[in-house]
Amino acid sequence: MNKARLCYLPAYSPERNPDEHVWEEIKDKRLGRQPIKNKRDLKKRVHSTLRSLQHRVKRVISFFHLPETQYAAQ
Repeated sequence: MNKARLCYLPAYSPERNPDEHVWEEIKDKRLGRQPIKNKRDLKKRVHSTLRSLQHRVKRVISFFHLPETQYAAQ
């Protein structure tokens, strides 16, 4: 039997949202230093980067073990 847990977060707390850490990884560490030619190029690069990150399971799990996101890993 799975048990759901409800966690209340402040109205604005991106540091407590594991999704925000995924986007930070993509923007700051992957795409941020690459020139983007147009909207199509941006979309292609984001999809490619997300696919690459999808295969790095340990890295994705690490977003849930940061001090501010540990609540989500329990």
